Amino acid sequence: MAGHPFPPLLKRPLLAAWLLALAAPCAAMDGIDLPLEELLKVNIISTPKFAENPDQIPSVVSILTAEDIRLYGWRTLGDALRTLQGFNVTDDHTYAYAGVRGISQPGDYRPRLQILIDGISINENIYASAPVDSVFPVDIGLIERIEVIRGPSASIYGGDAMFGVINIVTRSGQSIGGGEASLSLGSGANRRLRTSWGGQIDNKDVLISASGFDVNGRTLSFNDVNGDGSSRDLHGLGSEGGKQLFTKVRGDDWRFTLIYAERNRMVPTASYDTIADDTGHVESDRYTLLDLSKDWRLDAANKLQQRIYFGNYEYDGVFPYNDAPIDSRVMNVDKARGTWWGIDNRLVNTAWSGQRWTLGIEYKANVRQDQANYDRNYGCFGVGTAPCLNDHQSSQQLTFLAQDEIQIGAADLLSLGLSHASAGSLGSFWSPRVGLVHDAGTPGLFKLLYGTAFRTTSVYERDYTTPSFAYGNPNLSPEKMRSLEFSWEKSLGPLTHLSATVYHFRIEDMVTMNESGIAINGTPTHATGFEVEYEQRWNNGTRLRTGYSLQHAADETSSFDNSPRHMVKLNVAAPTGVNNLVAGFESQWISRRLASLGAEQVPAYLLANLNLTYAPDGKSWSAALGAYNLFNHRYYDPVAIDQVLSVRRWQMPQLGRSFQMTTTLRF
Repeated sequence: MAGHPFPPLLKRPLLAAWLLALAAPCAAMDGIDLPLEELLKVNIISTPKFAENPDQIPSVVSILTAEDIRLYGWRTLGDALRTLQGFNVTDDHTYAYAGVRGISQPGDYRPRLQILIDGISINENIYASAPVDSVFPVDIGLIERIEVIRGPSASIYGGDAMFGVINIVTRSGQSIGGGEASLSLGSGANRRLRTSWGGQIDNKDVLISASGFDVNGRTLSFNDVNGDGSSRDLHGLGSEGGKQLFTKVRGDDWRFTLIYAERNRMVPTASYDTIADDTGHVESDRYTLLDLSKDWRLDAANKLQQRIYFGNYEYDGVFPYNDAPIDSRVMNVDKARGTWWGIDNRLVNTAWSGQRWTLGIEYKANVRQDQANYDRNYGCFGVGTAPCLNDHQSSQQLTFLAQDEIQIGAADLLSLGLSHASAGSLGSFWSPRVGLVHDAGTPGLFKLLYGTAFRTTSVYERDYTTPSFAYGNPNLSPEKMRSLEFSWEKSLGPLTHLSATVYHFRIEDMVTMNESGIAINGTPTHATGFEVEYEQRWNNGTRLRTGYSLQHAADETSSFDNSPRHMVKLNVAAPTGVNNLVAGFESQWISRRLASLGAEQVPAYLLANLNLTYAPDGKSWSAALGAYNLFNHRYYDPVAIDQVLSVRRWQMPQLGRSFQMTTTLRF
């Protein structure tokens, strides 16, 4: 194509084989069945900000497909991410949290990752969190693939992208081609139903889907809720209900998306010293997201990408307390309301031979960032009628960016990026990035990335303070990060891929908690790590992905809590010998982790899951049976330090073996 800067690099046979190894077989793009020339046309990172192949990105890229989700029986985005090198997912029975490369401190709601759905950011504007559990606003059955780009990407995606970007690409209406219903039944009276319709209406691709779920929960023994170390069964762990609505309409050069989701989770764990085993402790999350985007072909060398978006997030928490001086059961209410809108413009220019320029400007207005806390019918601790917290904020951010991707000869691609973000009273930030991709032929593909990133403090970190929970700190400084990583990728055959990465990063003023639970800027943080992954596929459908992560993250005083030094991951899927029956087995070994600000240790654990999938030829239905925590291993995750009666809680037991059966019908 005239004016395209990258054809020499893409024609290399090494990269063709590498793309073939990465493209997991699914209904829309099967890396084994697709002709090579068709495979090379697949755009992997398909967001409105960029659409490019993995070889053009100077950092490690992982692709998980709908076929992976089906074969391994993943139930949430967190299930998928925990199989990747460098990712550590923990759960406190209220939310699951995704940590990466040694940074996943308990009580930190912000993952420092930008999580997108078809390029739409779901990072809300109160806690700056991005859910990976059942709060995630799209049913996992609607996911076509999960694209993970590691490394700082603030020069392209903004300040939340300190450790990388996760883009969820949803299925098209055409790929569904009619109606589809999926019903799941599992342990704890877990019931989930999704109904979807997809197809063409007036030459427009349309997808409409509605989902609902209801879970009674399970029983688990705790030894820190009685105050004397004795065990007590708590009931309804994981009890929740919710619903999701997803609509996407795509024309030739435009797209409209509507997402609505809510989840209500019962929390009987006595967190924050609430009454143990009380069904009144409920925490609710609601998302509403709207996005309208359009591509304008200005001329042969210039393309303008525009989108306008709107988001709304609501949180409600009801916490039952035994406040003897006032009442035997006082209900504390916690609320957060966030509303934002923005407009994003990207001009992509290929007029100069061997170069692709991207110039962008984005304006985001946080029109509402409200937090409130009060005791129902009592004001605040029964003193007057005023709430404990009634905070109203608003803010805005203007970001300019420029990136030039330069083809140097036939084997080198240089990427130069720079952004400037102005966040009002929170400051302004420059974020340069330099990346180099070198195709050495037989020795492999080499990537070098130096990047910087920033993170403004969230409203919750700055302003959440009540008489009983003084967490906020208005004097917090923004975080600043510098990172250097080097990776090597090698195709050992058309269906075999090996990659290795070493990295080091430094974070100034990283927000953490002190022993009193107050948010503070810590001393400079350093992290160093090594990640290696091997992927092999066979023509009979068998696939293997395994890898090892070595990482160390610490500030100048101590190593971090919930930061495993070693992680080993394994995923294997293979035919069972029974026609159309495939088994998917996965395991993760996580080494010991520190907890309680380094004073305690959580033992290492090995987690294994098994999923059996039956999809008969020529039939419009399929079924799967998944067993999770297959060997019923009792293990713990570190959690934020919490006082339960006279006990200092710093770990949380996790659920034992569970099952889920899923049937999908297409009509």
